[in-house]
Amino acid sequence: MPDPHLLDYGRALQSPAEDLDVEFKRTLPLADNVGKAKLAKEICALANHGGGYLVLGRDDDGSYPDAAPPEIANVDHDTVNQITSAYLEPAPHCSVSIQQPEGVAFEVVVIWVPSCGTAPVCAKKNGPNDARGRPEGINKGIHYIRKAGPVSAPIESPAEWHDVIRRCVLNDKTALLGALSTMIEQPRAPAEVRDGFDIEFEHLVSSWRAEAAEHPYDVDLTRNFEAYGFQLLGAEPVTTERISRSLDAVPRSTRGHGFFRSRYPEAHGPFLLEVEGIAGLEVHANTPDWDHRFLWRLSENLIGTEAISYWEDTEYIKRAVEERSSRKWNRGQHIWINQQIAYADNFLAMVKHMVNYFEHNGDVRLRVLFSGLSGRALKSPDAVVSYSREYLARQDTKQTDFVVNAAELAAETRSSIVVSMVQPMNKFTQGPEITPKGVVHSLRTI
Repeated sequence: MPDPHLLDYGRALQSPAEDLDVEFKRTLPLADNVGKAKLAKEICALANHGGGYLVLGRDDDGSYPDAAPPEIANVDHDTVNQITSAYLEPAPHCSVSIQQPEGVAFEVVVIWVPSCGTAPVCAKKNGPNDARGRPEGINKGIHYIRKAGPVSAPIESPAEWHDVIRRCVLNDKTALLGALSTMIEQPRAPAEVRDGFDIEFEHLVSSWRAEAAEHPYDVDLTRNFEAYGFQLLGAEPVTTERISRSLDAVPRSTRGHGFFRSRYPEAHGPFLLEVEGIAGLEVHANTPDWDHRFLWRLSENLIGTEAISYWEDTEYIKRAVEERSSRKWNRGQHIWINQQIAYADNFLAMVKHMVNYFEHNGDVRLRVLFSGLSGRALKSPDAVVSYSREYLARQDTKQTDFVVNAAELAAETRSSIVVSMVQPMNKFTQGPEITPKGVVHSLRTI
């Protein structure tokens, strides 16, 4: 995705008519779930087409209404990306600009939709049902694309898959063509592509579970853990020596967990290991020597993965809470949402360091996996913080994958990415909705 500051939003305003990469909508009521579903469908189609612009506040024939449609007020970057995260997989990370067309008395919303990355964008849930029980706006499991008209419609034939597949393969040369062939044959139930990122993530999680079984903890760590991963998409491979030097240059973390730390006693220092022919540095600290346990791996193809125990499950937190008050802190039963926000922010800070160190200005693939959620509820070690409801999570795992541009990882702008990482897990506890402003406040207070 190009630098948001260099995007040509004026092109969408100057275009005399809609095109395959330019779509006009007089209005989409985003306070309504039908409007959200319709916006997600248009974004899905533009992403699979290779990117494009969506203008809110302009009629289909290219004209502008006499006044600004009230429904487009307050549409911003976070609103749009929360909708894509809710409806699409992987979720494109869009940029939003408020523009005033020449000769028009009001401002309109211009949304830039980036091209799909290493996988086509698919609807992951239905829009709300109409009076006859049929989904409105978008249908789960469908890949949309721009077609002549122009319209946004489902991909229905191998010929329509051709350009989408080519674009995905060019974005990730390690994509498995065999899996994509299956996608052509059954476009409504695509096969998953197990690429280098998946291989390394699965390796780390498997290693974590094996060591957790070998070294018991007061909580079952084969189930109760978090895992984070990133990949600098399109980056050239580097040597493990350069990876080691990049770790020596990591700024010290000031809060939460410092991801990919490398300065440990010799017995737990980084070691070299190949996974399916790709060398990488690993640290294994999932033994009784550690209260807060973790494993991580950084490989030569600039993929990083880390699995960690919940800070909420440590003896340190239990002792700190119970020594300060009469409250009980049961290990394995709580989610401390401020700590999860700090984890996500620390992880993104580390990814930003890698982006800067290796001078990467393209897209970055991100993943977070929460395991062991079932039976947990929101709780804070701070006695003055309480939640009005304590619903227990009923789903045990939640994994979220998406792609962002490297420029969006800056500390000043990444709060919406933190939301995209943590809110999908938080909703299972039915806790208060996490917002970008809430993330900023949390990071100031933890």
